[in-house]
Amino acid sequence: MNLNLIFFAIVPFVLMAIICVGMPFWKVRLMKEAGEKILPLAKKKSKLQYIAIPTAYILLILSILVDFGKLNFVIPYCAVMGLFIAIKESTLLPVNGLYENLLINGSEVIRFKEITSLPDSTDTQQPNVLKIPVKHGTRTLIFDNSNEAQEVLSELKKKVD
Repeated sequence: MNLNLIFFAIVPFVLMAIICVGMPFWKVRLMKEAGEKILPLAKKKSKLQYIAIPTAYILLILSILVDFGKLNFVIPYCAVMGLFIAIKESTLLPVNGLYENLLINGSEVIRFKEITSLPDSTDTQQPNVLKIPVKHGTRTLIFDNSNEAQEVLSELKKKVD
């Protein structure tokens, strides 16, 4: 079997299958860890998945059928990353909220034990944006409105302090 076929077609296809099958199991495990919902956030629906998932598979098939030269390595693995991002977002958007042990906003999952400190208030330039410092950098959370951001910040202060 051709080594290019293995690395640029079979391995990305297996990774895509693992992502598609494994993400619902990951969500179940995450929701067990999360605990009881304290504060529900605005539920959103992702339309990204309707474009990104077929595009990822089309890119994989095109990388097999067409020789892109040096991009033969990049294109299938970009398809894998695009599929991962789309499925993660579509899996987590319906369960947005503040839970007993973690916060889920969009595709961001922040565990309370990772939070190093909390800001005093939301940014005055963008009142619906909350920047939370965690052990590995700063996470930026974008909410639908400033009231939702203030509620999350006050609940986080109760939970973390």
